[in-house]
Amino acid sequence: MSEDFENRQASRRGFFREALAGLLGPVVGLLQERLGIGPDGRGPNQRPPLRPPGAAAGAAFAELCTACGACVAACPVGAIVMDPLPRIVPADKPCRLCPDTPCIAACETAALQPVRPGQVSMGLAVWVPGNCLLSSGESCRACAEACPVEGAIGIDGNELTVNGAACTGCGACEHHCPARPRGVVIEAF
Repeated sequence: MSEDFENRQASRRGFFREALAGLLGPVVGLLQERLGIGPDGRGPNQRPPLRPPGAAAGAAFAELCTACGACVAACPVGAIVMDPLPRIVPADKPCRLCPDTPCIAACETAALQPVRPGQVSMGLAVWVPGNCLLSSGESCRACAEACPVEGAIGIDGNELTVNGAACTGCGACEHHCPARPRGVVIEAF
């Protein structure tokens, strides 16, 4: 009888835990979005920053960049911001992958190095199924339609796929995602 009572209690706790999560889930998601907390639970200053096209790898970028802001001024769409070094915040404004890469041309310290067209690699789109509208059965193609790289994002029924060889990490998918928190985010390299 004691075991039966414990099972019912555990079942009730599970029910209330799931009910509470269902009620508070959207509120928590909205708060995370407003605070810039990613799907991995890390805030914007805890996640690796998305650097502009051609950024030198790893610590070399921080060593070479003088934070002069020339790349920020040269970006025709205002996608690059200073924080304290140049970065792109895809949710606010994605990189447009300018063919002439004016941000790279403006850099005098080689923190941004020339890159051939089609070879830009800043990060990778990551699907967050629990946030994505597709997972709940809604029809959404916003990320795939916004992606400037053919074949980088695919949608098959209720699933999104990312072709890592094609994705540049520009952030157009994250920027155009209507879900909050977003169903696709860019993880910087």
